[in-house]
Parts: sequence; structure tokens; C-alpha cells
Amino acid sequence: MATIRNLNHNGARYARLQLYLIHGIKRANEEHHRLLESCRERDVAAACKLLREHIEPARQSLKQVLHEWRESTEQAEGNNRRAR
Repeated sequence: MATIRNLNHNGARYARLQLYLIHGIKRANEEHHRLLESCRERDVAAACKLLREHIEPARQSLKQVLHEWRESTEQAEGNNRRAR
């Protein structure tokens, strides 16, 4: 259970970071409402499609942000080593 809680906590942290960095809170809320409506209508196919359409762009943008952050961190560390 501790592992699951940890993964859930970290996943939520990255999701919030992704939304903050791309200013996507309004879009995410709209997508969540459409997803909820599909669930209420018991339209499984539509809900699955919406969920994929919701998650994939978030995954891509978060991956890009983390990649850029990693590169800048590595570059800063390299600059620090050279400055010593």
C-alpha cells in the first residue's frame, strides 16, 4: 500500500506541474467534464476515447518539460564543474 500511495502522490505532483507549466487547467477541467458526462451516459467507447485524448497530450508535454529540465540541470552541473 505504501508503494501505491507513493506512486499516486508522485503522479499527482507531476500532473499538477504539467498543468501549471502549460497553463492547461481550464482545458483539463473541460475534458474532465466531458469524460464524466460520457461515464454518466455509460458510453464506454466515448469515455475511453476521451481518456486517451486527454492523457496522451499531457504525457507528451510532461515528457518534454522533464527532458528540458534534465538538460538544463545537466548543463548547469557541467558549468559548475568547469567553474571550480
